[in-house]
Amino acid sequence: MTNPGGFPARPTECDLVMQGGITSGVAYPAAVLELYKTFRFRSIGGASAGAMAAAVTAAAEYARDSGGFERLQVLRRQLQEPGLIVRQFRPTKQAKPLFRILLAAQAKRTTGAKAITYLWGLLRWLFLPLLLSAAVAFGLGWLLVASAGGTLGGIGWSGWAVFVVGILITGGLGLTLALAWSVVRLVRDLPKNYYGMCIGHKQRPRDPDALADWLYQQIQIVAGKDLADPLTFGDLNAKGVNLRLMTTDVTGGRPVRLPNESYSDVNYLFSLDEWRKLFPTEVLDHLDRISPVVYPGAGELRALPTDDLPVLVATRMSLTFPVLLSAVPLWTVDGKTVSRHWFADGGISSNFPIQFFDAWLPTRPTFGLYFGPKVPSAQGEQPPVDPERVEERPSLLSYLGGILSAGLNWHDTLQARLPGFSDRVRAIRLADGEGGFNLTMPPQTISSIDAKGAAAGRSLIDFDFQKHWVERYLIAMRMLQRNLVAPDDGHISMREAYTAEYHAWLASGEAVGPGHHEAWSAEAAAATAQLLDGADAWLRCGETFVDGTDPKPSVAMRITPDV
Repeated sequence: MTNPGGFPARPTECDLVMQGGITSGVAYPAAVLELYKTFRFRSIGGASAGAMAAAVTAAAEYARDSGGFERLQVLRRQLQEPGLIVRQFRPTKQAKPLFRILLAAQAKRTTGAKAITYLWGLLRWLFLPLLLSAAVAFGLGWLLVASAGGTLGGIGWSGWAVFVVGILITGGLGLTLALAWSVVRLVRDLPKNYYGMCIGHKQRPRDPDALADWLYQQIQIVAGKDLADPLTFGDLNAKGVNLRLMTTDVTGGRPVRLPNESYSDVNYLFSLDEWRKLFPTEVLDHLDRISPVVYPGAGELRALPTDDLPVLVATRMSLTFPVLLSAVPLWTVDGKTVSRHWFADGGISSNFPIQFFDAWLPTRPTFGLYFGPKVPSAQGEQPPVDPERVEERPSLLSYLGGILSAGLNWHDTLQARLPGFSDRVRAIRLADGEGGFNLTMPPQTISSIDAKGAAAGRSLIDFDFQKHWVERYLIAMRMLQRNLVAPDDGHISMREAYTAEYHAWLASGEAVGPGHHEAWSAEAAAATAQLLDGADAWLRCGETFVDGTDPKPSVAMRITPDV
């Protein structure tokens, strides 16, 4: 569609990709509720906490004409209720003491106050071992005094000093052994709980809801569907909504996009019995109906569905924060070998998968929301006259966390800075104590994050898509011409690799073997020569797409896996 003046009309649809960040995701509903007033969401993607936001956004778009976004507004307000977030994470009995200590670690307190909190947490964790250690130490001391023919009342001040020191040493050793044993038991039990402190689903009907139960209810409510009828990817597709979520096959060492469609080279299976520990009954009943057993002799394994996959399942697989939440088991069959694969957080492999919906030339904008550093100013923009010097001196833990983040997120961070990406990506800058593992954020903190999300959404409403399209066009043509005929960057162009000898070999049909390929080979050789000659002829007005200065950071066009 074009305007009367011949210019392309402003798009009324958009795609949206959201980064992971545990509780940072409370910023996303506000941003979505700003964008939906101007755009329809066609493709929505995310990883980890971004997957949660993507799922409820897709549910709202699915029910746009029946109050979906109005119900998302209700969820937005609900997220600001005191204690709501932390209630979704219910640790197992063995993990509860350590979980409490981790919650204390992220609280905003002085060093002294935190030390007292840690000590109190340890004492609560090890109260009985501490009591027993003190009793044993006292008994040993009494026996030692009695064996020497004395009494506790007659050992004097010096004797009491030695006696107390002995009790403290013995008690300390006992406490250390008890702590070590408790940690060993916790580590030993983690595999039984699918490697998580919190399973994420209530284990008994009378238990309070956990994360998967609460999230399933919210997805269904926003979509306007009954709990007994799970929202599936097929339901979304029928309404023109394309949802894609990222997870990580830890066992296979690879990212996996959900739903796991036919383009994947791995067919995953699942065990309904194993999943009873992780998902609500309504989801399991749906899977039992639509996914029959295909490997009865290997543990009643069923094929993982695609269109019929409940959105909740893919979302839970994407937000499996390592160690905090239990991993999700799937299976593969290779010949006679049946192997279990453990799936964890999508942020491990791609925390900001903005590549999900990209094309060489876009027909609508793909917006990105993330929590990384602010994207630098556009190339050629002048720096401030009197820049302020800011010296970052993080703590050791922050420094080590930065190393881990750089290792996991370097690709996503650089992608957000590329020409054609940086103009459509918005960083939501969070202060210390906002988002991340801060499960106990007070309502005013969540409200602050919500306001930042709303501001990010508003900043994208007047996005200049025509300018963006031209920039993407120039970059795409520059990369095409450079790779075909003029790399000028140390790489070999297709023209250099496609020599006269290879041209003759391909045209003869010998390159692809005898049979019906000869005609195809001759046509392919002629088409390749025509393509290269045509690339030479682009812009004969005196310039080529590869003239001038490259954008910074520089870009490359390569064949990569489609994940």
